[in-house]
This record gives sequence, C-alpha cells and structure tokens, in this order.
Amino acid sequence: MTTLEDIAQVHTGWIIWRSDAGRWWATRRGAVGLEAIRRGCAMTLDADDPEGLAAALTAQEEVTAEIVADLAPIAPIAADSAPTA
Repeated sequence: MTTLEDIAQVHTGWIIWRSDAGRWWATRRGAVGLEAIRRGCAMTLDADDPEGLAAALTAQEEVTAEIVADLAPIAPIAADSAPTA
C-alpha cells in the first residue's frame, strides 16, 4: 500500500496531504504561469486513494514537462546585442 510519505518522496515538487474526509490531495510548491495552466498544468490535484493520487501526479508531471519544454525560449537574446539588417 502506498503511503503519504511514499508519494511525497517521489513527488518532491508537491505538498501532499489527506483531508479529514479521506480524500488525497497534492498542491504544487511554487507558481505555474497562466499559459501553462491554460495548457493543462494543475496547481492542485485530488484522488480517492493514494494510488490514484500518485498516478495523477505522475501524469501531471509528464504534462508539465512537455509544456515547459514548449514554452522555453529557443535561444536567449543578449541584452547588449543589436538586431542585424
């Protein structure tokens, strides 16, 4: 059986807890940009059981990695560079 501690050790970018009602929850540590949220990143996830939460977290981290890669700039622009004609 998966425990809260097991999930927290694997998914370190999330705060994991179980509510008084028995649902399992995870909230991201840190912020996610609006565009990432529009494209499927979640700030908070919930599930009926620890296995469901662990699966949702794994899926969310895969989506997040794809979105972050898509949103990353191709090459940084130096502050002192001027456009060439």
